[in-house]
Amino acid sequence: MAQKAHPTALRPQNTFYQGYTHWNEPRFYYILSRIRHFIESCCLGTTHYLHDIQINKHAAAIIITIDLIHLHIRSKKRIKSRRYKENKLKIKKKSWTLVASRLQTAAKLIQVFTGTKKTILKVNRLKMYTRSVPKPVRREIAYYTKSFHNLKYDYARYGIQLMSLILKNKANTACLCRFIEQNVCSRQKRKRHYEFLRYLKQGLHSLQKYKKINGLKIQIKGRFTHKAKGRSRTWKYQIGQMPLSQLNTTITAEYKQTQTGYGSVGLKAWTCKN
Repeated sequence: MAQKAHPTALRPQNTFYQGYTHWNEPRFYYILSRIRHFIESCCLGTTHYLHDIQINKHAAAIIITIDLIHLHIRSKKRIKSRRYKENKLKIKKKSWTLVASRLQTAAKLIQVFTGTKKTILKVNRLKMYTRSVPKPVRREIAYYTKSFHNLKYDYARYGIQLMSLILKNKANTACLCRFIEQNVCSRQKRKRHYEFLRYLKQGLHSLQKYKKINGLKIQIKGRFTHKAKGRSRTWKYQIGQMPLSQLNTTITAEYKQTQTGYGSVGLKAWTCKN
């Protein structure tokens, strides 16, 4: 039996930098990785996910093109007057205003970190509403949609939106890993990770009819259970085919490690597109 090939070691990858060749050297990888980390940290705690980033350098300026995915928790609201918006000074925790202010601060940090004279940010934002999810899928997860305004199921609305984008090949695997990571950690104290994993499995199973990718595989392994101390658990779920031993297939993989109250947890996600 042939050994399975590593999904990222033997397959060519497209770097997120397009510009001068000397920035592609290994010693400048730290600069590019820190720039990506600055942009990713701007989306923490919000419903914005980083889909793609392109970094280009021209003379003394850095041009950063960012593709964000904005998941709206609520549907389109009624039209409010401009005076009402101006008088309401309180900024919402998951709003675009918070992300824009963070990006403005990150641009100044990048300019100081790289030593350039100018930093240009170009943001492309993709908005996603609950109504864009097929109606049969929303009916199948009616158990969770009844409690959208309850903190117990605060992930249900924008979670199904993100899973729909991933299966339609409009979002990358890193967005899914970040969504799983923040929900596994936040539900650790309340011991509701079982409900979240059940919801994740039910949502992906309902959207399986509308998938435009060849396969998707998720693996969560570590100490995220509260029953026995020092016991690790493995949770796996797969949709479609995942031929890791075939080198001619396009497979993107994402690995993340997070820390919970019971120990460390590793997250792995694979996506086969052709």
